[in-house]
Amino acid sequence: MSEDFKEIIDSSFDNGTPFWIYSEDYIFGMVPIDPEGNRWKEISYTFEDPEEPLIITERDADLSFQFLMEEVEKGISFYVEDLKISLIKEYATSLENKSGTEKMKSIISELIDNTVNYSDKFPIIKTKAELQLLKSRL
Repeated sequence: MSEDFKEIIDSSFDNGTPFWIYSEDYIFGMVPIDPEGNRWKEISYTFEDPEEPLIITERDADLSFQFLMEEVEKGISFYVEDLKISLIKEYATSLENKSGTEKMKSIISELIDNTVNYSDKFPIIKTKAELQLLKSRL
């Protein structure tokens, strides 16, 4: 199973910039399926799940944005004590009038480019070179 996951990680920048975060318990990603960013693959890899550690769900950009925000607000925030959820929500609110595709690209860009505004310890993958960090956790 982890070989399938490694392939997903390796190809995750093929259609644009993905969103990857990680904790000691899991890895979470949103990977664009098409170059426009209209469809996204949500990937969750849970280290301690022996039966089905890898779960993949495909969604449109609007729904993917909602799931990404939920993961940041309720998932990774459990692991990152200094995560400024209110600032992330504020930024997300500024995207209300944009399409799902624009929201996804904007929030990912914002969290990657301005990570320090939201946390000193935000475990986010910023570049293709950092993908090795994810694979080393498997």
